[in-house]
Amino acid sequence: MHPIYLHLGCGGKRFEGFVNIDLDAPGADMNLDLTKQLPWERGTVTGIYSEHFFEHVGANQGIRLLHECHRILKPGGIVRFAMPDLEYMIGDYVNNRVHPDWARFGMPWTASRCQRLNIAMRWWGHEWIYDEEELVRIGKLVGLELIGRCDYGISSDPMMNGREYRESSQLIVEFRKPERQIQNGVEPLVSIVMPSYKATYFRQALESALAQTYRNIEVVVTDDCPTDAIAAIVRDYQEKDARVRYMRNPKAGTDIGRSNHCLCLEQAKGEFVKFLNDDDLLAPHCVERMIRAFASNPDITLATSKRQRIDRNGNYLPDITATQLPVQADSVIDGLSLGSALLSTQINFVGEPSTVMFRKSELAEVKPDFMSVDGQEISWASDVAIYINLALKGSTVYLTEALSFFRIHEEQGQVVSAVMAQEESTRCWNILRDFWTRHEFNRAI
Repeated sequence: MHPIYLHLGCGGKRFEGFVNIDLDAPGADMNLDLTKQLPWERGTVTGIYSEHFFEHVGANQGIRLLHECHRILKPGGIVRFAMPDLEYMIGDYVNNRVHPDWARFGMPWTASRCQRLNIAMRWWGHEWIYDEEELVRIGKLVGLELIGRCDYGISSDPMMNGREYRESSQLIVEFRKPERQIQNGVEPLVSIVMPSYKATYFRQALESALAQTYRNIEVVVTDDCPTDAIAAIVRDYQEKDARVRYMRNPKAGTDIGRSNHCLCLEQAKGEFVKFLNDDDLLAPHCVERMIRAFASNPDITLATSKRQRIDRNGNYLPDITATQLPVQADSVIDGLSLGSALLSTQINFVGEPSTVMFRKSELAEVKPDFMSVDGQEISWASDVAIYINLALKGSTVYLTEALSFFRIHEEQGQVVSAVMAQEESTRCWNILRDFWTRHEFNRAI
């Protein structure tokens, strides 16, 4: 099968070996609206090229187009965009540079740098002009891996060498779809991370981690407990099992567990991270099944499953709305569909942190910490913040077997008043929804 290369917004310029696409150009191979879903299956396209098109769609449409590029590219596939550079334009304005291009474009009459800047920004159907920082930001937001800024006509893919033909292509950037495949016979390290505070059920939780049928694990315990109870239990197990690591949280008592969760993720050495709260349990084959799901679906960024509610003695409790199955069979759920469903219903059917597994690298650039959205820390529904960041970068696999057990008991809960809890919940959900709808991710197909 021949590799598929796409030339987006080709206008009158055709490239041999590419599918040349434009909305209405008569010489195009396909006439498509590139702000809509692209008609290629996930992971089928080798390379995507576009020159002086991306700035002609709105900011949100541009992000969704990059998201579509990520979806249809093969692992390792490249997308290359060439366009005007906002920084270069501002440099012209600040330094009052007048290029011969203005005369060549038939506009020698421009009388001021203000005129020239506004023309460059607003004419020719321009909707949103990028600089390198912004283009790189949105590429990473949707899960593309930066190759770098490129010289004119020079590409990391020979098929894209010498394609630029507009002198005003000052900003040329290439991204790659990450290669996430787990190779046959390879067992990547999984970090089971336990941000711990209460000792009551901790020993049971730790034993469920160490009992995993998937053996290439480490168990990272970070300790917020006001006494040495957690440390004493861990010492017992460290003597028998070198996979257990322990750290006292130096910020213990300064927040409601946030720094402890962040310390866990920071200390994890594994490619994959599996949270386990100190009162929850994992099924023995939880990690094995989730690793198998990642191996079968290179485009997933999040694995979750049914979780079973249990009481203080481990007895099963009835389902609530959030724990009912959202699908009837093991399923791969599109990331944007998942995020839209979470935010429109405010029902966390994905599960608590003990329910999920993901790659550590996928959240490395989320700031100020991995439980943040839009640069703002999310304290209520912080797990949903994690999930929508991951949803932008790939799909989610939902396994219908209960692989984790969420304990309901009298020691649970944060020490805040009902009024404060409601106010903080409302504030955080509003941040999450505003981020999602402002970027129009809820409108994606």
